[in-house]
Amino acid sequence: MIPNHPPIDIRPLDAAHLPEVHRMLIDLAGHHGDVATITPSRLRALVLDAPDMRGLVAFPADRPSRLPVGYALLSRRTDLITGRSGYDIAHLFVQDVFRGQGIGRALIAAARGLALAEGCSRLTISAHPANAGAAATYRAIGLTERPAPGPSFSVALV
Repeated sequence: MIPNHPPIDIRPLDAAHLPEVHRMLIDLAGHHGDVATITPSRLRALVLDAPDMRGLVAFPADRPSRLPVGYALLSRRTDLITGRSGYDIAHLFVQDVFRGQGIGRALIAAARGLALAEGCSRLTISAHPANAGAAATYRAIGLTERPAPGPSFSVALV
């Protein structure tokens, strides 16, 4: 439990949570100036049916709502040089009205626990360059900033 905040219940993502997580994913995309085109069924296939993905959802424990107010989606990656694996928190989102209550921190802590339980050697999370608040929070809770890996390139395949 996080001091001075209401208790937070973190649970594994399941099919019942997908509609609300999909809605929050659309909000997250909009927050970054993107448009989410993923469908709920595709989200289910990518997160619930894939062995290398995990999802966590957050509920304020003092609220009777069955709807999550935040989520984290984790993607497992293996380093092909060391053979060690870890999770990348690909998405971390908390609804606006619930920010500042420790929900994001609780999701990160739960992701860390999940990664440790699965024998992972690392957990990473990135912040959008314009999201100085997220970066400051990650530093404040003891995450270590990684140096930029250098130029990154892509090509559209569709």
